[in-house]
Amino acid sequence: MQNSKVTKQAFTHKSASDEHYECLEFLGDSILGLVVSEFLYNEFKGTDVGEIARIKGYLVSKEVLYRIATENDIASHIKLGSALKKKDIEHNKKIISDVIESVIGAVYLSRGYEESRQFIHAIFADDFKDIKSRRDFGDYKSELQILMLSVSGVLPEYRVLRTEGREHNKTFFVEVLDGSKKMLGSGNGRTIKEAEQEAAKQAVENLKSGGKH
Repeated sequence: MQNSKVTKQAFTHKSASDEHYECLEFLGDSILGLVVSEFLYNEFKGTDVGEIARIKGYLVSKEVLYRIATENDIASHIKLGSALKKKDIEHNKKIISDVIESVIGAVYLSRGYEESRQFIHAIFADDFKDIKSRRDFGDYKSELQILMLSVSGVLPEYRVLRTEGREHNKTFFVEVLDGSKKMLGSGNGRTIKEAEQEAAKQAVENLKSGGKH
């Protein structure tokens, strides 16, 4: 994307200028919703509409947008007013996720729908892949994310409790927590991802059985 006026606006907080990202965020939110809906329509044909809506709610949630923005170091590019510092906003999920949407809006205005669609597919590549894996291969982490988001509006948090074994043959022990830091499940595996899947599986089973651990 060219270093245009609209691009600069996409990264400008209202504390720094009257020409800030909020209107672009409004536009980007709509473009994101359309692209995600298009993806889910093509990928989940024949699936219950309520389930598709829950998956969409997860994909466009502030939690997911914040994680994507963090992975791409968005906070370091935001222009702030003198009253704010980077450390004040780097953990602000609303601001960081709003900027991702404003960037989508800027791509749309600068390059058109097709390039904004490609941009969204690029930054959501892992999430789109995980959603498809969940349907095809039983991804418990994605299932737990969607279940928790639909019930409580928050996403699960994973924490490595300990590791055992030598460097080349470790076993990882992981627990998964809800928004109030209550343990939902635990698991272990040869990799952190494997342990997280096991913990998520236990958490899904616990939640569906009434929360008994």
